[in-house]
Amino acid sequence: AFLGLGSVGSGDDDDDDEDGVDNANGGEGRSAKAKARLRRLAIDLSLYVNLLILLTKLLAYARTLSLSVLAALTDSVLDVVSQIVLNYTEKHSSIGRSSALYPAGAARLEPLGVLTCAALMGMASFEIIKESVESLMFDRDSIVADGDGDGMGSFWSMVAIVLVKWGLYVLCVRSAKRRAVGGGVDGPARSRASGGGGVGGVGGGGGLDSVSEDGTEEARDAAAPPSGGAPETSQVARQVLKVSDPTLEALAQDHWNDALSNAVAAGALLFALSSPALWFLDPLGAILISIYIIYSWYETGKEQIEQLTGKKAPEDFIDGIRELAANFDTRMEVDVVRAYHFGPKFLVEIEVVLPRDTLLFESHDLGMELQYEIEAMEDVERCFVHIDYETRPYDEHVVSKVPELREKIRTQMSGSSLGCHSV
Repeated sequence: AFLGLGSVGSGDDDDDDEDGVDNANGGEGRSAKAKARLRRLAIDLSLYVNLLILLTKLLAYARTLSLSVLAALTDSVLDVVSQIVLNYTEKHSSIGRSSALYPAGAARLEPLGVLTCAALMGMASFEIIKESVESLMFDRDSIVADGDGDGMGSFWSMVAIVLVKWGLYVLCVRSAKRRAVGGGVDGPARSRASGGGGVGGVGGGGGLDSVSEDGTEEARDAAAPPSGGAPETSQVARQVLKVSDPTLEALAQDHWNDALSNAVAAGALLFALSSPALWFLDPLGAILISIYIIYSWYETGKEQIEQLTGKKAPEDFIDGIRELAANFDTRMEVDVVRAYHFGPKFLVEIEVVLPRDTLLFESHDLGMELQYEIEAMEDVERCFVHIDYETRPYDEHVVSKVPELREKIRTQMSGSSLGCHSV
C-alpha cells in the first residue's frame, strides 16, 4: 500500500523511447532501469521485513520483558513509521521540476521526512533510557524467562534478526551506489562553434529529449560536431560529486543501526538469561542501544538540516560546473558560479559574459543550452544562467538590497544599455 515507486506511465511509446535510448547510449537505459528496479526492491523489501521483525520482537519481549529487547522493539516500531514516512515523501518529492502547486518542485520534502524520523527516533530512545535508569536504580530484574525456556528462543530470534538486517543493509548500500556522470550520456560535452546556433544539442543540431518517464535519465539527440570539429572538453567536467540517495541512505543507516542494536540486545539478553546475577546487563544494554540510536540519528538530522538550509556544494562539484561552462562556447567567459543545496540536490547559479555585440536571440539560446546541459546532471535540481556583457566586481544580489549601492551602480551605468538578460 505504501509502495509503487516505479516510473510513471507505460506503453508502447515508452518502450520505443527506451529502445532508442539503449541503442544510442550503449545500454545506459537498461542500466538505469536495472538500478531503479534494485532501488525499489530495497525500499519495498525493507518495509515488509521490518513488519515481520516487529512482530518477532513483540513476541520476544512478551516472553522475556527484557528492556534491551524493548529498546530494539521501539526501534522497530519507529522503523515501520519512518518507512511509511519515507515512502510518502519519496512519492510526493518525485513531482517534476515545475507544477501548479510546487513551482520549484517538492524535492525538499524528502530530507524533511528523514528529519522527522530522526526526531521520532530520538524521543523514543530517551524514553527507553529513562525506563532503564529507573530499573537500575530500584534493582528491578525485568527478565522473567529462564535460560531453558522461551528466553533462549527469543535470543535466537534476535540473532536471526541481526543477520537479516545486515543483508538489508548490504542491499540498500548497493542500490544507493551511483556512477559518476562521465561525458554525459552521449559522450563528453563539446564546445560550440563560434557561430550562433539554435537551442539544440551541444555542438550541433538536435533537441533535448526525455529518455524515461521517471526522470532517471535525460539525453540529447546524437549530432555530428560542426565542420572543422569543435574541441572536446575534459571528462572531469562531467565527473562531478554524486549526492547519495537520501531515502536509501536513511534505510541503510537504519538497517545498520538495527544490526548493531539487536546484536547488543541479543548479547545482553543471553547474559541475563545465563545468570540472575547479571540482570543489570539488560538495562545497561538498553541504554547503550538508545544512546547509539540518538547519536546516529542526530548526525543524520544535522545533515538534512544543512541540505534544507542551502549549504554550499563541495568545491569539486563547483569546479566541474565551472569547467563545463568555460568550455561550452568560445565566446562565453565564466564570471561567477554558485551552487548550493536545494534539498538533496543542488541549485546552480552561473553568471557568464558575452561580447557586447552579441544579438539578443543568440545570447538567449546560448544561455538556454547551457541551462539544459547543467540541469541534465543528476544532482542538479535547477540552474539559472545570467548573461552579462562585462564582469562585475560586486555581488549583484547584495547591491539590490542596499539602496545606496543600487543608486551608485545605476549612476555608473546611466547612458549605456544594460545589455544583460536573465535566462
